[in-house]
Amino acid sequence: MATLLNFFQHTAILGSWPSLSDIEKKVGVNDGNDLQNVSASALLIPSYANFSGDSWNLRFYGLAYKLPNVNTSDLDSLINGLSANDLNDTQKSLLQNRTQDLAAIPISRANLTALVFANGSTVTNSSGIQLATTDEVGEFDQFVTVPGLGGNSSSVRVVQTGIMNVTGPGNGTVILVPSSGISVVSDIDDVMRITKVYVPNQGLYNSFVQPYVNVPGIPELFAHWNETLPGVAFHYDTTTPVELTRTYVEYLFSNFPFGSLEMRPINLTQPSQILDARQNSLLKLFQTFPQRKFVLIGDTSSSTLLSAYPQIAQQFPNQIACIFIRNTSATDPDDKIPYSTSDFKNLNNNTYFFYRTADDLYNLNITNGQCRNDSVPQNITFGEQGGVLGNNRAIGLTIGRPQYAAALVGVVVALVLSVL
Repeated sequence: MATLLNFFQHTAILGSWPSLSDIEKKVGVNDGNDLQNVSASALLIPSYANFSGDSWNLRFYGLAYKLPNVNTSDLDSLINGLSANDLNDTQKSLLQNRTQDLAAIPISRANLTALVFANGSTVTNSSGIQLATTDEVGEFDQFVTVPGLGGNSSSVRVVQTGIMNVTGPGNGTVILVPSSGISVVSDIDDVMRITKVYVPNQGLYNSFVQPYVNVPGIPELFAHWNETLPGVAFHYDTTTPVELTRTYVEYLFSNFPFGSLEMRPINLTQPSQILDARQNSLLKLFQTFPQRKFVLIGDTSSSTLLSAYPQIAQQFPNQIACIFIRNTSATDPDDKIPYSTSDFKNLNNNTYFFYRTADDLYNLNITNGQCRNDSVPQNITFGEQGGVLGNNRAIGLTIGRPQYAAALVGVVVALVLSVL
């Protein structure tokens, strides 16, 4: 059964995403000379800063790239399981908008110069800040000390950033996070928005061709936390590829408190690589803000978080406020993917809570260490559970041996079809 569990967890991740080489072949790029006449652009992913000494250390995080002029319908075919057939006009428009950055070709070893703005004025001098050169896939990620942004504070402030030596887009934001307080780190898919990554191909359609729909009650919950938690900061994390950054930014900051964002780096396709990326993003946060407490939010359909959250909690036990995991298999009958809670076995059971709806969390006194709502049964086995297995019985469904076998075969067939 462990092998089958791994199969479920490793295949039900938004279908098959194209590699960088796939994209280069599709747009007809063989080497850098093919893009000499295309302007350079830069993507600045919303990031964060910490206060040290008398200045702020800003994280510059993003991608240098060129965007050739290609037909987006050619790019749609790269995503295994995504078809543009039978879409209405609204869906076609969403698909075109969300796939336009698929053709982004990274610029390796690019030299970028950054600017910082606060309250409408430039903080950096006219020559800007010279960033370290981008890596072989065009990515950059570094902290830079920037004076002139004021002192430490008790609440988050936002500054604007930009890249000055590109002709395409190159603007971003950074949140200045107080040294102490509570940081909320949340997964996005199936925690904040309804994605259904556990249903073959439906996750793709919900990501590319359907309007984004909030998980009920979560915008209100986050707004409540934004008003009541001391020194609160929000950090959003997803394994969705970086090409969807602008789509996610537009959605997030229209529905939830302003914050930072972590996207899946370029050319990561293996589950082990994705887990490493999530662990590294968490480690960077915990090390950057050693005096802050963290609320970690995920869901049972994300095997990477079910491993990464307990691991970071054991590494930094004094920085954990609460871990909240949405039990998607208990609230959505479409989730037939088993999951494992084995990594939670060595954690203090007062620090984590598997919830069903936002209401389960709304009245918890997180500041004073209340992480559990005792009215919600937990049924944690510290092993494999959920899907067509134990959680169905826990919520009142009885599956006989023939029905169990049929359901199991159905799940396997659907998942195999999703990755062909």
